[in-house]
Amino acid sequence: MMSFIADTPLTTGSRRLDLLIPSAVIALLSCARDLSFLSKFSGVGLLALALSFIVISFQGFEENGWSGFGKTVDLWPKDLAAASSWFGVVVFGYGVVPFIFNFRNSMTNPQEVNMSLKIGLFMVYAAYIIMSNGIQVLYSPSHVFEGDVLQVLDRTQLSSVVRLLMTFVITMTAPLLVVPFGELVEGKLGMESMREKVMVRTIFCIVCTVLSEFLGSGFVHIVSFIGCFCVSMTSFVLPPLFCIQLSKKRKSSTGESTCIDLALIFDIAVLFLGITTTAFTSIVTFHELIARIVLGKLA
Repeated sequence: MMSFIADTPLTTGSRRLDLLIPSAVIALLSCARDLSFLSKFSGVGLLALALSFIVISFQGFEENGWSGFGKTVDLWPKDLAAASSWFGVVVFGYGVVPFIFNFRNSMTNPQEVNMSLKIGLFMVYAAYIIMSNGIQVLYSPSHVFEGDVLQVLDRTQLSSVVRLLMTFVITMTAPLLVVPFGELVEGKLGMESMREKVMVRTIFCIVCTVLSEFLGSGFVHIVSFIGCFCVSMTSFVLPPLFCIQLSKKRKSSTGESTCIDLALIFDIAVLFLGITTTAFTSIVTFHELIARIVLGKLA
């Protein structure tokens, strides 16, 4: 959020304060007993995102018109670092695996969770394809993206409103990620009192704030590394590993013969692929992240 606030009139002039103030708001919202009130802001968040891309698209048409769509644009990653960064962002965008049970438990009709996920992920997929590729093609004659899409906006009152709306969206939606993570930790540690839950969520927000200050090299690069390391591990490594363990326990309890199990072989193959992909992309994106941090400090 530092990069969003820094280019608006509301900046304090200090990177740390620009980070600390919204982080404090996120921590306070995350410690609420009931987060149902945040659902009222979901429509506002979608409206803010839509307005942001409308403004970005309008500026792109003013600069380039339709010229970007009249030529062939290479949208493929140019190297392994770019491919790993793309992988991290995509995995982060679709990283619902760690939160499925939390979402299901909070639903009025939990049995509809599968259909809800299918519809939601398809809508995200369609929106990502249209917005990401469309904006890149639109700005291709005049701009090459190195970070988040807001970098193309000029410093005008309208662009300041867009950046503030993006800050608002992140502030209002971040607790919806902090709380499920806190519940995972609280469940493992057997914490039941509200005081203990507040402590876990506050510590998590503090750790994220400190890391954001230290790794303040851009929103996209942080998201990419989190996607490659954390979300990829919970989505592609732990599920097949747990499936293998459950399969072994089931066989030992039922006394089944140890014949060739194609499902087990498939789980092992998926686990190997998940470990390899997670390790490789995490190393590449972390190296890219550190390199940008060093360049930022030397600049």
